[in-house]
Amino acid sequence: MAALSLTIAACGDSDTGTSTDADSFTSSSTTPNTGGMTDATGGATETSAGPGGSDSDGTTTGGSNPTTGNTTDNPTTDGTTTSTGVECENDADGDGYGAGDNCLGLDCDDNNPDVWEGCMGCEDNDGDGYGAGCDPGSDCDDSNEYAWDTCDTCMDTDGDGYWVGCNTYPDGQDQDDCDDDDNNNWTPDGCANCVDADADDFWVGCDTYDNDKPGPDCNDMNAGVGGDDAVELCDGIPQNCANEIDPLPADEMCPPPGNPDPPNVNPIDGWICDPPMPGQDGCEIKTCLDQFFDVDSDYTNGCECAGTSRNFSLAECGEEMPGYLGSLAVGEEIFGEDLVLGVIPELDNGKGNGAEDWFWVEFPQNNGGMRPSAGIIKIDFETNQNNDYRFEVYDSCPSVAWDGIAEVCTPDPLGNALEWWFWDDWNQPPPNNYNNNVVWPNKVFVRVFRVQNENTCSNYRLRIRRESD
Repeated sequence: MAALSLTIAACGDSDTGTSTDADSFTSSSTTPNTGGMTDATGGATETSAGPGGSDSDGTTTGGSNPTTGNTTDNPTTDGTTTSTGVECENDADGDGYGAGDNCLGLDCDDNNPDVWEGCMGCEDNDGDGYGAGCDPGSDCDDSNEYAWDTCDTCMDTDGDGYWVGCNTYPDGQDQDDCDDDDNNNWTPDGCANCVDADADDFWVGCDTYDNDKPGPDCNDMNAGVGGDDAVELCDGIPQNCANEIDPLPADEMCPPPGNPDPPNVNPIDGWICDPPMPGQDGCEIKTCLDQFFDVDSDYTNGCECAGTSRNFSLAECGEEMPGYLGSLAVGEEIFGEDLVLGVIPELDNGKGNGAEDWFWVEFPQNNGGMRPSAGIIKIDFETNQNNDYRFEVYDSCPSVAWDGIAEVCTPDPLGNALEWWFWDDWNQPPPNNYNNNVVWPNKVFVRVFRVQNENTCSNYRLRIRRESD
């Protein structure tokens, strides 16, 4: 058998040498690669002259390096090739990773065919056991301990700490969050039973409660009963978990929440609770602040009727300054805004029992106390709405009305005064010549009261005059 002589250029090798392979092929190399190749089968000599060179048999080579120019599947030293079937350059451990365009990637340890990344060990930032260079495998999201190959589906949208679509779950969670848009529920029981049946914004059956869904509601069939006993209503039904009906003092339950505090209601013992039937508001005003009255029985506007001011009137007969109307000489009168506009919503309940206003006025006797011709006193009403008011005159507080100061000049059918005159008349014809048998009223006390139309806010105003005789 004739020996095959093969001349090959070694990449980057300028030396000349001879070697014999295992098949007794003898090869020699020179630099540059211009030697010939004798083909043992055909005896043809191939000569490469660089790019575009031609063989002696007329075949054109592809380039200056016949080894890399003609190889399409060139195994590495241990037979490993890249995924493209092309040899990975600079791949000492033959794992397909190394420095070169035909490699699968860089190799951080080119002496170990089982390692090409994670040479510092297992890189596991989220502590789930998966990561670069880790056994059992890599991690698609090394910042999420619940996913390593479910990164597209693993999420906690509602931020309640319960997840869906993950490889594993936090302690205590053994399945997907049943509603990942509701942070109050994550178990099937919560998602099925979290309700607010009575629409009072207190919930039952949820996995947890917060400002969005407060609870639990101790009675979800009663909109008046929420999560605690903080709100009690006067309505004949329970508002607490103890099932007590209107258990608090009326002042604490009235007025109902949501209503503005009605004005002029007495803050102490100002309310009563008397529901007309279960479920209906039973708040009623019991007492008002002094000199205010609830005449329309509508608590929402409070004690809306202002009675006679005690800055300008007295509650009982006396000589205190709030009831003093002044001192009138002959030719003077008191009327209009100089006198209080009074209101007494209650019917007369008798002298000294409260449903009355008291005033007092002085009429100094003229002429040095000589009578007759001391003048004429007139008291009547400048204003008397609906003809509701009457008055009485006393010469002193302990006395009886009209006693010693003449009689009513203009009475109503019951004898109550609408007008009173005291006329010191000296020009009496015979046989009624003037007799000084009636004491001149230097001071009188006036009691005003209502005789009709109780619980209305009608008003009155007195008028007082002193004329010459």
